[in-house]
Amino acid sequence: MRTHTVKSITYLSLVENLWNPVTKSYKQKRIAALGKASDITSTNRIEKVITALHCFCEKNGISSLSNGIILTNKTSEDFVSKTYDYGIYRLGEYVLGILGIAPFLVKIIRNAPGNLISSQKAISALEALVSHHLIPRTDASERGTHTWYTDQLFIPGKRKLSLMDFYRTLDILLAHKDEIENAYFEANRDLFSQSLDLVLFDTTSIYYFGAEDFPSDEAGLLQYGFSKDGKSNLKQVIVGILMTKDGVPIAHEVFPGNMADVTSFSLIVGKVKKKYRLNQVILVADRGMVSEENLLTLEEMQIGYIMGIRMRILPAELSKILLDDLEPEEMEKVNDHLYTKQYHLSHFSKDRLKRFFLDGILRGKKKKKLPTFDEEKIMEHLLRRRMFVFLNPFVAKKTIRKREAFKRILKKKISSTPDKDWVIKNGYRKYLSFEGGINPVLDEEKLEGESLFDGKWILMTNDPEVSPVEAGKYYQTLQFVERGFKDLKSLISIRPVFHFKEERIKAHIFVSFLTLVVKWYILRAISEFSQSYGRRFIAEMINLKAILVDKSLSLYMRTEINAILSEGMKKLGMKQPEKIIFEGKKDTFKKEISSIKAGRPKKKDENQLFLSV
Repeated sequence: MRTHTVKSITYLSLVENLWNPVTKSYKQKRIAALGKASDITSTNRIEKVITALHCFCEKNGISSLSNGIILTNKTSEDFVSKTYDYGIYRLGEYVLGILGIAPFLVKIIRNAPGNLISSQKAISALEALVSHHLIPRTDASERGTHTWYTDQLFIPGKRKLSLMDFYRTLDILLAHKDEIENAYFEANRDLFSQSLDLVLFDTTSIYYFGAEDFPSDEAGLLQYGFSKDGKSNLKQVIVGILMTKDGVPIAHEVFPGNMADVTSFSLIVGKVKKKYRLNQVILVADRGMVSEENLLTLEEMQIGYIMGIRMRILPAELSKILLDDLEPEEMEKVNDHLYTKQYHLSHFSKDRLKRFFLDGILRGKKKKKLPTFDEEKIMEHLLRRRMFVFLNPFVAKKTIRKREAFKRILKKKISSTPDKDWVIKNGYRKYLSFEGGINPVLDEEKLEGESLFDGKWILMTNDPEVSPVEAGKYYQTLQFVERGFKDLKSLISIRPVFHFKEERIKAHIFVSFLTLVVKWYILRAISEFSQSYGRRFIAEMINLKAILVDKSLSLYMRTEINAILSEGMKKLGMKQPEKIIFEGKKDTFKKEISSIKAGRPKKKDENQLFLSV
């Protein structure tokens, strides 16, 4: 700190002492003007600042700034008033700007007359919503975000926002959803594949609180359906997300809760093909989305696909042909631990194809909603398909060890557990038979039959160009989709959803999708090979706080920037925030203090008090 006397009035400033290696001298950078020395002395402001800096340095292993002398009791309530969230907002604000989402929203609002909120307020609300969604296990509702923004967040020059400002921002976002997603895509083409001809798609269900109060509408958004969260007693919506083959989220759509996945496919593919002017889209989806109805529907729509197949539902004869006696030396290598083998269904006889597929499809055709019942047309589709079998020998060996341990557990339970409820509760029943219908016996033959599937998985495609190696890599990229949904529903805190208007529900989900985009960008910028580094960086940014030192001056001090934060900010191109953050009234001492000469102050100057930061 340094004092400066102007017209018999002594002012005090907080300065940072910087060493210039060229001139070999110190230069002082003023951080904040603290006011008249007489006012400061009467409020013990100097003592508070010195004590705060002392404790900060003491915590981080830096030598004491006050030579170990505590001038004010650290336990005093007026030492530090409060700690505020700081880093996570700076992160959300920065990335929304980098991706062009925030600037485009400003452009939309300025070009659309009649909006009930200014562009500055809308941007602040969007930044708050996205930043708050990045914090895990929080109330990510708009009301919860408004409370967090108002009471728990420090931003220099923070705008006052009402709860209605957040709702009005939601309305603007949804009204321009397609424009915003398209602008984000066009502004970041270098992040995407040059030819967006391969799209990964998956869906998840989002359950809704308070559905009983929602206006009843048979054709509405909220419907009962198959819940992937196990909440079948609650109404839900279906959210579908499109990602590139590298896992980059590019668009999303919201569907009624009772919509089947195959219907979602057709709707979203049609929209995306038109929006991004695509000639071809290949859908990559997991085993849970496969049925013959789905595959035939996609084939009738001339949509290419790569689908995971449930191996255990295949006919026994086909399973044996595909999975038995696989040797890595006789397969194509995908990577050091994965091998693949290709089967053209056209190489099977028509009798086998009929037995493997067609009979099962048509046997229950009265119950199934097939796009066509024409046997010749279905056979044409079957003949175009290929199946890729993958083998991971490392996983296979690990599975064998687990099965042996499982067998020992079952034998022990059978011999030592009088209560047989465990048979049903733990799902062991399929590996047991019952003597006299009462006593359980281990069915070792059935258990050993599981060895056919060890370390193996199967894909099916109707695309004539994709290779087995490419298909395997694309399917493995689904981990990005699945992790994205996990983030969407938990880490990004899409729930709870309390809105009563369908449009607000869609807007709330849109904010969550934008948060997913922001998070993906951060993870990729920090490391292209592992998401763990980026997740650790986000956690550290959540822990980066601003500590209030003096409320009357709005003087704050940020917490430590460790190696993880420093390295992450460098990779993102973020500027590190100052150690001391001053947010006061307009600086009335600017002219007087600007006359202070740079350089190290003389120690004998009675009117100067110096403290380096």
